[in-house]
Amino acid sequence: MQWMALGNLGFLAIIPVILALYLLKRKYEDQEVSSTLLWQKTLQNWEVTRPWQKLRRSLLLFLQLLAALLLVLALIRPAIPAEGAVTDHTVLVIDVSASMLTREGDATRIELAKAGARKLIETMGAKQTVTLLAAGREPQVLLAKSSDKAALLGKLDSLAATLGTSDLRAALSLAQAIAATEAGSGIIWYGDGGSERITGMDAGTAGSSFRFVQEGRTDENSAIGAFVTQPGEQGTDGLLRIDNYGKKAKTGKATIYDGEGQLVETSDFSVEPNDSRSLPFHSLPPGPAYRAVISVDGDGLAQDNEAWSVPFAAQKARAVLVSPEGNRFLSQVLKTGNLLSVETMDKLPTKADGAADLWIFDRVVPDVLPPGNVMLIGPQRKTAWLPVLGERELTHEAQAAPDEPLLKYVDWKDVHVAQAAALGEMPGMHSLVKSGEIDLVRSGTINNQRAVIVSFDLHDSDFPLRPAFPIFMQNALSWLLPKQSSPITGAQPGEAVTIPLTPGASSRTLVLPDGSQEKIAAEGSSWLLQVPQQAGLYRLEEEVGGARQGRYFSVRPALAESDITPRVMSVASAASGGQKGDAAQSAATTAGSRELATWLAALALLAVFAEWRVYQRGY
Repeated sequence: MQWMALGNLGFLAIIPVILALYLLKRKYEDQEVSSTLLWQKTLQNWEVTRPWQKLRRSLLLFLQLLAALLLVLALIRPAIPAEGAVTDHTVLVIDVSASMLTREGDATRIELAKAGARKLIETMGAKQTVTLLAAGREPQVLLAKSSDKAALLGKLDSLAATLGTSDLRAALSLAQAIAATEAGSGIIWYGDGGSERITGMDAGTAGSSFRFVQEGRTDENSAIGAFVTQPGEQGTDGLLRIDNYGKKAKTGKATIYDGEGQLVETSDFSVEPNDSRSLPFHSLPPGPAYRAVISVDGDGLAQDNEAWSVPFAAQKARAVLVSPEGNRFLSQVLKTGNLLSVETMDKLPTKADGAADLWIFDRVVPDVLPPGNVMLIGPQRKTAWLPVLGERELTHEAQAAPDEPLLKYVDWKDVHVAQAAALGEMPGMHSLVKSGEIDLVRSGTINNQRAVIVSFDLHDSDFPLRPAFPIFMQNALSWLLPKQSSPITGAQPGEAVTIPLTPGASSRTLVLPDGSQEKIAAEGSSWLLQVPQQAGLYRLEEEVGGARQGRYFSVRPALAESDITPRVMSVASAASGGQKGDAAQSAATTAGSRELATWLAALALLAVFAEWRVYQRGY
């Protein structure tokens, strides 16, 4: 039994008031009568000087006390534990993270959660409303404050677990905000719990309740923790790590397939409880991608038993240095390392020169930027895309912006510059190094192409003679050539990932694991992709110079979801700081409840009606 409004206990003061009315003697008025023979008993009572009398048995007194007690009980709102939507407005939250795909007998956790939510919706009263919320990477309101059972059940049926994680804190915060908009709201959460206690926020809003319905008991699961491949001396070498999250030792078989689905290697393995096992593979047949699959008995979650790996071999990027007068400093620093193939031109490029990964313009400015990223050094004229305002002599020391990746380990204190070009506003570009009001170095994007602008001629400074010069150039090249430092980054379903694009491609297509295709209209050197809810091997096809080329990247479920052990979702209040001392509050708010105030008020009204009838009959 819970008491939702104990502050109203003060209304119990009405009970002694009622008793006092029955203890006080009645006052009489003087009346002339013919005889007092029949009034002796009344006269005896009247002649006593004390105002109090002995409390007598009275049905009216009993009914009045009963009505008062029932009304006070209704005011303090007693409640009993109950299932279902017991509040006027219920915020129904369902966890849709990857762990909800764990099998529990013949059904998955998400199916069990939907079955419980379906029962709740089907039994809701005519005046009750439900807000349906999915707790995924970003919480999503599927239907707000609806009493339409058919619409709610339709949204519920369309709900599916994703392959990513759930932001429990964001979902709880949204649910609380929705519940706070209306008195008499409650939150019911279906899920398998979070990995940590959520602290720093209230368990519920004023007058609302929070109930967590835990789905699942299975805690045995093994998963592929990592799968990497790289070209070796004879074929491709790989390493497969298998993680056991359960409490029992596991044995199974690992199988490696090539990109065409052909079996290339198998290996048996055993993993101790809460441990990992690494399996090396050598001399795999060359291929663009490989798929690893593990089979383990008694495995709870099947979605993390498969992973793709794309071998990465660094390829030289094509860089073109356009320097009509030549520049020994640039030529020398661009030859450092072996990831850059440098071509030199003494005139501006034309369409016949094709595309390059990086264009470096030294003291020359093209009218139109060619496809690819750009480094511009010592600009001397204005164009439609470059607002040069003229040359300025410099009298201030160079000041570098803090915490800029391009300036890491670069010391500008000993760098002296005689003059530089003053540049106007350029959307997408920001200043890295300034001398007074003049920007010496800018970086950013121009027409979706990454760009670095050094506004002074290297010959008008001692910058090339300082250690800062080669360090800055390597930082800039790494930023301008991101696809050379790593392959397309592996991702998780639902997250945003930056895809580097090949400059000059006439068309681009993304092929999903299920074979469906998506045309890419992006321009420039990168594209921001919101990864679909599909795990597997993705292929980016680009047409460059009439030839099609493909690059691969893998998408797999979130690794954190492989730990499928169910946990109680514990919510601590902000006032308690998440300490154990708030157990009383948690106990009062984590269980669903059905209030009895309406029934008690009805009984009180019935008692008043009975008291009225008794008074009429003169009992």
